[in-house]
Amino acid sequence: MTHDGSGPTLEAQTQAFLREFFAKGEQLVRELIEENDRLRLSLSAGANPTADSSRTIERLARQIELLEAECAELRRVAAGVQDRGGTFRDRLDDLEREHYRLAAMYVAGSQFHLATTIDDVLRTLTEILLNFVGVGRFTVYVVDEERQMLFPLMREGETTAELEELPLPGEGPLGDVTGLGRPWHPGAPRGAGPGVLMQLPLCSGTRLVGLVRIERLLPQKAELGDADGGLLELVSEHAGVGIETAWIRAHAREVPLQRAALERLVGS
Repeated sequence: MTHDGSGPTLEAQTQAFLREFFAKGEQLVRELIEENDRLRLSLSAGANPTADSSRTIERLARQIELLEAECAELRRVAAGVQDRGGTFRDRLDDLEREHYRLAAMYVAGSQFHLATTIDDVLRTLTEILLNFVGVGRFTVYVVDEERQMLFPLMREGETTAELEELPLPGEGPLGDVTGLGRPWHPGAPRGAGPGVLMQLPLCSGTRLVGLVRIERLLPQKAELGDADGGLLELVSEHAGVGIETAWIRAHAREVPLQRAALERLVGS
């Protein structure tokens, strides 16, 4: 079945994070400019500060002048680079994309940590693969440890009705990824095969808890590239930990925090 989530999307949360991040930086710049203007007015008005304050103001004024000169030089260099074909603009675009990708990873990691149910984990996993990696169809399998089987829990883009369970440890491409013994990382086997672009193990430490079979990309996505590696690695580890944590929470008995019990846990 297709997984539907409610509440703000991961993409919306990432955009909100970036807005807040840049707003704080903008405020800091504003405060620095205001302080700079105040110091300049103080100096031009012939204020008579103490010797220490005077030296501090002079030092700050020199730093501001150096920064202003550096900014002017950067603008000059930037203009020159743009004149030679716009490579500076291209590089800036690359940096903005990288900034957005890192912000997405930060927000996605936070969402996995906040997940308290399997449904929360699946919703975050789905948003990352759909909106940030560009996967159009995938299936999430989870391990049945007693029977040593992988069973389909949810599928994006199709139903799970026709899917069969997969035996563990598996052979061929499946065995290559289930036998990693750790979350997937760039350079590790992708487990590709007929109708499968990639098989992403979901791990909590060395414990295999599930698998994502990536079957098809969105039409506008040509292939899984190097830039997708960080997000796929994040899903492999954090979704795995999230599933295990949600499973433990669902079967844990409610116990209040106690000093004596906590001290025993840390060996005090």
